[in-house]
Amino acid sequence: MNKETFSQGDAMHCAKLDRRGFLKAAAGVGMATMAATALPGCAPQASGKAGKAEADTAAGSNDGRYSWLGEAPVVDDSEISQTIEADIVIVGGGNAGVMCACSAVEEGASVAVIEAQSKDGISYYGLHDIASINSRYVLDNGLEEIKKSEFLSEYQRRTHNKTNPRLVKKFIDNSGEMIDWLLGKAPQEVLDKVHVAHFTTNSAYFDMGSNVNGFTCWPGYVQVDFQTTAPVLIAEAESKGATWYWEHTGIVLTTETEDVSIQKETVSADGTVSFVEATEPHVTVTGVIAKDPDGNYIKFIGTKGIVLTCGDYGGNTEMFKALQDEQRWLFESHGLDEEGLHCMGFGRDGSGIKMGMWAGATLDPGPRCLVSPQVMYQSTDFATNVLRWGSGFNAAASELAAGSGGASQNPWGAPFMCVDGSGRRFTDETFLGVFGMLSQVERRKPGRYYFFFDNKWKEMMSRMSPEHFSQPVGVPDSIDYDMLFNSWVERGAEGAPTEDNGTVCAWAANSLEELFDYMKLDDDMKSSVEKEIERYNQFCDNGEDEDFGRDPKMLLSISEPPFFGMYSVEEKPMTGTVALNGLVIDDDQRVLDSNYNPIEGLYASGNNSGGRFAVQYSTPMSGLTLGMAMTLGRQLGRDLASGAI
Repeated sequence: MNKETFSQGDAMHCAKLDRRGFLKAAAGVGMATMAATALPGCAPQASGKAGKAEADTAAGSNDGRYSWLGEAPVVDDSEISQTIEADIVIVGGGNAGVMCACSAVEEGASVAVIEAQSKDGISYYGLHDIASINSRYVLDNGLEEIKKSEFLSEYQRRTHNKTNPRLVKKFIDNSGEMIDWLLGKAPQEVLDKVHVAHFTTNSAYFDMGSNVNGFTCWPGYVQVDFQTTAPVLIAEAESKGATWYWEHTGIVLTTETEDVSIQKETVSADGTVSFVEATEPHVTVTGVIAKDPDGNYIKFIGTKGIVLTCGDYGGNTEMFKALQDEQRWLFESHGLDEEGLHCMGFGRDGSGIKMGMWAGATLDPGPRCLVSPQVMYQSTDFATNVLRWGSGFNAAASELAAGSGGASQNPWGAPFMCVDGSGRRFTDETFLGVFGMLSQVERRKPGRYYFFFDNKWKEMMSRMSPEHFSQPVGVPDSIDYDMLFNSWVERGAEGAPTEDNGTVCAWAANSLEELFDYMKLDDDMKSSVEKEIERYNQFCDNGEDEDFGRDPKMLLSISEPPFFGMYSVEEKPMTGTVALNGLVIDDDQRVLDSNYNPIEGLYASGNNSGGRFAVQYSTPMSGLTLGMAMTLGRQLGRDLASGAI
């Protein structure tokens, strides 16, 4: 029996994104206009950061497949200063890791959690939008029960059936109970701000059948401040015997490998089928070696399993460039520098994925996708810094947020008529919400994109599908948009605003002619936009968009003053907030080898695992990244501890 050790490899050394600074910026200028607060490549790390020795040792190539993977270094037993044994060892104490640990200890298991960040400095992922299906909380708050089979069918259709339907179903079946459990543990300060999002703001969408262009969305996700809740969960788990090893870096998986006999099918020349005995390697993961804050190696043995919940690879530029083909190709098509490609804000270093692959695991096949649009975006080529989520409304709404101290985001995408820099309409603006517009503008000439609409704006926004984020946590969907639009009308009456302050990107007027003048459109642009509006209005009157097939429910004419115009910026393709594809796992979240057999003793959950997202992050419910990670992480801890797997 051969014994090997595998190192975490070259982890990234980055400044951690400061969550308080992030949320403070969100409250001050709105999520819609936040500039990136993390340096390129910087990310909070769920699984830890390897030291220079490990990074240098792992710099070589593996077998030619992945230059970023490197050769697996070896840590000798003589270097181990201490051995710790637990039923379950969890590498990475992020959202999925915390939920896995808490559920396992509730089932009576002993648990050790290895987390590289400090107890006081850890930053959990996301904006706390957590998807759930049929939780008691949402049903008690007036939502209708979701038919689970319809949700699963919609999810698989959006991913072209490239995701594992049993994993998705496991989320569907257990997410409601997960969110109710979480709310039962959350402190009062968190409960005071909890609410069901998208239920009132998109009321017309749900009244009209919850379907646009054949795609269906459901309400049901809940905003829960996990950053404040997690310490409460950890304290309770520790009181039951779990141990968090803060500022410990997971760097090594220990394995035992032996050849096992299998029956292999063969076919003779005459077509006769027979079976012959063959052998293939069988790997068992027995433990993980970590490094403590003083540089000492500690071996952790997991008698029931080792769980990788180390997050994604979005903060690792080398891995991002190699694995995110579409984003790399988009940058290539625009002639852009690819050296800085990485997720903005929450990307991890990919170390957990490397650990698993060195132990024989395989990587989720493409297409590999991102949470996109990304949370933060800053223009360097245009005078106005705006967040371009495929919609101009965000950019304009930021003015209300900046002036009133509120925070603003747009979950509706771009429901208004949009034209490019030449004044021509170019797509169905409502197709797949923000995601459809994102795909279009990233494949077009960079520049400004203009949006036009009229006094029926509130009705139009209410009809739009809730494809993505809502407000930051604690800010209800009922933000005072009337104040925003009234401010544009008042500003328009005072004359055309300038861009001297770098924030003006929206105007209002009582006629289109005045509006075009305020926006400083030249004569050719005015003529083109006027023709497009006339043509669009005719489609609205006839109930058919002959150019792009916009859903008739989304056809509202631009005919009732005051009229509004705004622009957003397409500078370069977005690189997303976090990558969503990790190690190949089975229905029980066991990590699989290249023969698609389980690697005994090794499990993965959250963004360390695959099978959950594909094609793009197009969602039948918002908050699916956290909902999936927290639900499946919790289920894995429960199943491991109880012996169900």
